[in-house]
Amino acid sequence: MSGVQAVFTGDLIDSRDASAEAVERAMTNLKTTAQSIGKNHEFQPRFTRNRGDGWQMLLPDPTLVMLAYLGLAAALRAADTGLATRIAIGIGPVDFPGTTDLSDAAGPAFVTSGDLLETLDTETTAIGGHGVTDWQRGVLQLTDWVVTGWTAQQAEAVALILLDPTHETNAHRAKSLGISRQAFEARLKGSGLAAFSHARRAFQTHDFGAQA
Repeated sequence: MSGVQAVFTGDLIDSRDASAEAVERAMTNLKTTAQSIGKNHEFQPRFTRNRGDGWQMLLPDPTLVMLAYLGLAAALRAADTGLATRIAIGIGPVDFPGTTDLSDAAGPAFVTSGDLLETLDTETTAIGGHGVTDWQRGVLQLTDWVVTGWTAQQAEAVALILLDPTHETNAHRAKSLGISRQAFEARLKGSGLAAFSHARRAFQTHDFGAQA
């Protein structure tokens, strides 16, 4: 498989201290979110669970990295399982996308993503590989800091905006949550999502095909 793609590799934080039910809910949420992103953008994320609390997904278009990261983080926070996930994003070629899932996939993007996950200690997200510069690393880390401060209600509003195209207006989104439009927009404003518009556009227009 040619071209530069993005591989997300993650694991749940402090999952050993959580109940088995919470872990299952969190992993199911990540899988469902990955599938929603894939459906909305017409690709197969091939979400694969490994080692109990570990997971991977494939993003054929690396310009969607910021959107995918925000969507995964928002949906998991909205689920209010008490668990968060580390996410390491590797950009690069994918030699083989796996037979039925990513368990036997191969390529530089997978190597970069896996290696980055091993380096995460106090930080919970990282990006590296083809075309990645300091500004992508800096923006992603700043985004991660903001996301960790979201309430479940703010994250729920963000998830609706990013993941559910069936609701075209905030009034429709608010109705689906059983709240007023004003309440929905207050949650959205509190999340700071609007402030990410330029960052998302910068990722969407960046040439990840260039070697870092």
